Amino acid sequence: MHTLAPPISSHERLLIHITHDMVGYPSMDPLIHGVFSRVMSQVEGGDLLVIQRGQENTIRSPTSEKAPGGHFFGTGSVGSAGWRDGPWWRATDLPRDLGAVKGLTEGTKLCRASAEAYAAEYFSAHGGLEAAKQRAVDPVSESNPVRSSDLFLAVQAVSSAADPDLFAGSTAGEREKADSAVLDEQGDEVVCFAVYILDPVHEIVFSTVSQEIPAKWVRWLDAPAPLTPASSGDDGAGGGPGSELNLERVPDEIREIVEGGGVDPREWVAEWVEDVLNLSVGIVAQRYVARRMGVGEGGIGRGKQRMETLLEHGAGEAARAGL
Repeated sequence: MHTLAPPISSHERLLIHITHDMVGYPSMDPLIHGVFSRVMSQVEGGDLLVIQRGQENTIRSPTSEKAPGGHFFGTGSVGSAGWRDGPWWRATDLPRDLGAVKGLTEGTKLCRASAEAYAAEYFSAHGGLEAAKQRAVDPVSESNPVRSSDLFLAVQAVSSAADPDLFAGSTAGEREKADSAVLDEQGDEVVCFAVYILDPVHEIVFSTVSQEIPAKWVRWLDAPAPLTPASSGDDGAGGGPGSELNLERVPDEIREIVEGGGVDPREWVAEWVEDVLNLSVGIVAQRYVARRMGVGEGGIGRGKQRMETLLEHGAGEAARAGL
């Protein structure tokens, strides 16, 4: 898309609408907010609000708090665990499923379709896309003190077989490897995250596919639906409600480590999954904000100019609506 989008102004609020299929995992709200806050700190204004699809009334408090740098966010409600809020991966009272779709092509198509469907549904309930474009060009006034830009961000886990042609050795080396007793996991199944961001008003789209992680790591984190309610008397290591360690439901591959008192591999797997999500979402967030600030559009260094200068060079009110 080649529409000239205007810079993010001090009177603009970015509304990040998130959709994903993960069940039982920590809220994406604080993760997305943290990534966009980091990127938004590079510009001269703008507020930030993050909304998870279908959970606006459960993960957000009635009031918003103001974070450093002027960005706004809703606090999580009691009981909505964050990625760093204790060993959430030990909870066995609810099912946990990353919702991975088989096939990179299929998964990325679904990711895009989810963002587009969410955007269509949202604007249909708010007067339509054309009305949103008109609101985007309305002048700032006492009755319209802040403009809003709606971004729709979809995250989709995707599973696939690792490409055997990557890092392939010589023919002789491959024969030796086939006869070797050394474990080679190059051909195992992997999981990555497809991330798609859509701003229909400014006609901006960016997407990426994350670093791959072993699919068995995801199997360790996923937890099937319990057959009976979790008992508070399960053997555990503490850590708050829902963190009791039910050894009967520890994945077989890591049971020996856990029962032996070693570091539960899910502890570091959870951290790597969070890092993968942070990086992939951060890439599309950075590309979006850079596009809005004119970086790479109209000459080197344009993104370093002040907002007033950018507005004088054609990124005006008409461009704000993609006109």
